[in-house]
Amino acid sequence: MDTLGMTHSACGTCRAVVPAKVLTDGRKVYFRKFCPEHGEEQRLVCGDVADYLRSQRYVKPAWVPLEFSGDSTVPCPEGCGFCDRHEQHLCMPIVEITSRCDLACPICLVDAGRPWDMTLAEFRRLLDRVIRAERRIHVLNLSGGEPLLHPDLLAFVAEAASRPEIVRVSISTNGLRLRVEPKLLRALHEMDVCISLQLDGFEEKAYEVLRGRPLLREKLEILRLLEEENVTTSLTMTAAGGVNDGQFRPMLDQLFSHEHIVSMMIQPAAFEGRGARMASRVKRLTLPDVVRALGEARHPAVTSADFVHLPCSHPQCFSLAFYLMLSDGRGVAVNQLIEAAELMDTMSNRIFYGLAPDEYDHLKQMVYEVWSGPAGSRPDADEVIQTVRELLRRTSCCLDPRTLFTAAERRVKSIFIHAFQDADTFDLARVRRCCTAYVLPDGRLAPACAFNVLHRHKAARPLAARREIPTDER
Repeated sequence: MDTLGMTHSACGTCRAVVPAKVLTDGRKVYFRKFCPEHGEEQRLVCGDVADYLRSQRYVKPAWVPLEFSGDSTVPCPEGCGFCDRHEQHLCMPIVEITSRCDLACPICLVDAGRPWDMTLAEFRRLLDRVIRAERRIHVLNLSGGEPLLHPDLLAFVAEAASRPEIVRVSISTNGLRLRVEPKLLRALHEMDVCISLQLDGFEEKAYEVLRGRPLLREKLEILRLLEEENVTTSLTMTAAGGVNDGQFRPMLDQLFSHEHIVSMMIQPAAFEGRGARMASRVKRLTLPDVVRALGEARHPAVTSADFVHLPCSHPQCFSLAFYLMLSDGRGVAVNQLIEAAELMDTMSNRIFYGLAPDEYDHLKQMVYEVWSGPAGSRPDADEVIQTVRELLRRTSCCLDPRTLFTAAERRVKSIFIHAFQDADTFDLARVRRCCTAYVLPDGRLAPACAFNVLHRHKAARPLAARREIPTDER
């Protein structure tokens, strides 16, 4: 084993923050951790050492929040809030408005199911605090538990939508309530909410293993309802090796064949919360594993080369690709049209495309590059120029962020791969650049993976005993 560096990780037994060596066998990357009480352990953290090293080049200077709520006098990450040692601002706050759920998913990160609901007063104070810290919230995500079960859900959405500083509201949901309450779906559509639907593929096995019961029939019905109402939709897939890693092609087909589906979020299974029990049942997928599998799915619009690391967060947290949708329904990877470095600069401190006035200039530059540069030799160059010109026409009259986002979201589809951490893969360096945080009821910002790994189990039931990890994944 060769040493690549040092970091701090978490002991898989006691969750103490402990020193860890970053090692490679020439193919993959591992953490070797040293806990004074529980000894040494070695865990897989990345399936491709070349990608791991290459990703370090994508780190960009951070935006500093306007206000810090954490305590930097205590060891990191105990004082998260954020504290003034945090190295990035917040791109997408996640607000868990309820812990109730109508499923008991074996892979659940948060071990949902307790009877708790946030109050509207708490939600208002929470928004005040986040807006003071960030001034503008690109996307506010309502989560849970199952947020559709909150009795005051529409009031929460209305409150968020009334804040001019919040560009868009999304709801992460299993969608089951939409089947029995069509009025709720219409109301959410009228309020311009993006439904982030949990969809793990088109084979029943994925739901039986990851969600604990057959759900495919219900999921197909929910997809039909969202299409009939023309609701802006994102697909969220938990990807587990040996379970649904063969489902990327039908998921890509679903994304690119429906105009109202604007993005797909792939979350490699993390073994935290209730999901800790799944560590011995499914194979861990890392960012490069998913990127490679997406390329091997052989969708006509998607290749592995389309994906870049998001420089806003730590580069091992996100990979993403954007696709310009032509008038004939085909998708063209944006990084085939402009240089990757320019795309990285565009995304340096935000997670979604179409949320800032400077992107108007990037669209104009794209027209020039396609017309005069190497991309101009593409057989579809005329269609690309026509599509970008239409985007320019729709956005040139108004640079309001909500107008820009609405204009861009159905012409620029996106695929995100978000690698949540668990105790095995926890990396303090990643936590300190986290741009996706839970907003706690008191307004503090808790980096998602620090909260899930180190703190959540203290507020809920004790963490399930960890099971031995297969030898090939150590």
